[in-house]
Amino acid sequence: MQTPSENGSRVQDELKRLIPAKKELIAWIVVAVAFVLFSWSSISKLGRVWWNQEDYQHGFVVPLFSLFLLYWRRDMILPFKGRGSLWGLAFFAVWAAMRWITVYFNYESLPEMSIVPFCAGLALFVGGWQGFRWAWPSVLFLVFMIPLPGAVQDVARLQLQQIATKLSVFVIQTLGIPAVQDSVVIQMTDRPLRIAEACSGLRMMSLFFAACIGAAFIIRKPAWEKLLLIVSAVPIAIASNVVRIVLTASLCEVGRQWPSLINPEHAEKLVHDGAGLLMPIVGLLLLWGEVILLSKLLIAPLPQRPLVVGRLAAGRPAGAGTRRQATGEE
Repeated sequence: MQTPSENGSRVQDELKRLIPAKKELIAWIVVAVAFVLFSWSSISKLGRVWWNQEDYQHGFVVPLFSLFLLYWRRDMILPFKGRGSLWGLAFFAVWAAMRWITVYFNYESLPEMSIVPFCAGLALFVGGWQGFRWAWPSVLFLVFMIPLPGAVQDVARLQLQQIATKLSVFVIQTLGIPAVQDSVVIQMTDRPLRIAEACSGLRMMSLFFAACIGAAFIIRKPAWEKLLLIVSAVPIAIASNVVRIVLTASLCEVGRQWPSLINPEHAEKLVHDGAGLLMPIVGLLLLWGEVILLSKLLIAPLPQRPLVVGRLAAGRPAGAGTRRQATGEE
């Protein structure tokens, strides 16, 4: 068993192997600086969006997790036996086309999206197919740092609002609380409860998609289990939002019937302000429960052992019966 000091030295050795030679390191630094200078407007815009919009605050973590994936999959690139591929120029052409369309047609989201094909082309052009197989999960994961186009966000928010409102009304009525759906408004006994755009659950949808796909890249499970984990991000995000809405309606009803315990307006404000912490916790608990349930329902088969028959079962050495049959002995 390795000691902590031995493990630390092993990690240091692996990190040293990942550092390129001096000339290659200088070349990488030049490429990185040129890319940052050329794409500074897009990078600064992403930073402002991550800082100002709650739906994309997880964008700060996405590049860091992409770097972690590169380290996690380092065995695929060490030792490096391949060479660069000219197929990377195809990705560079896509990147250039997206930049050109941005200039001439003023598509606001394309400059940020063009970062993904540029990184894919760089991995393929420099590292060849070995480098592309190593880096493609990290490149693909960068998609989650890019805001959705405005039209897509509006459609997604409206659909999520309607789904959350309908499911929440069903649960609230099941609990015995009078409630009726009116578009994206829940009409209660003495007050309407509106499901605002900020409470549609789009932020949780983006966050849990990123979390589930990131987990699928790391865990060692069959492909269909990873796909199930990714698909479950949608119902988990919706369920988390429904829990928040139902809790808000329940506290409002408690305040209506027993105003001495809690004011309905204070109850609604309390749950709304705490939703940013409540929904991720509920979602992570649901995700953890899904993983536990799958581990209980799906049991990996035990390795098969060779059958022991005849005199071998009685303790005779393997091969003895075969030798006697070959010599004609009884």
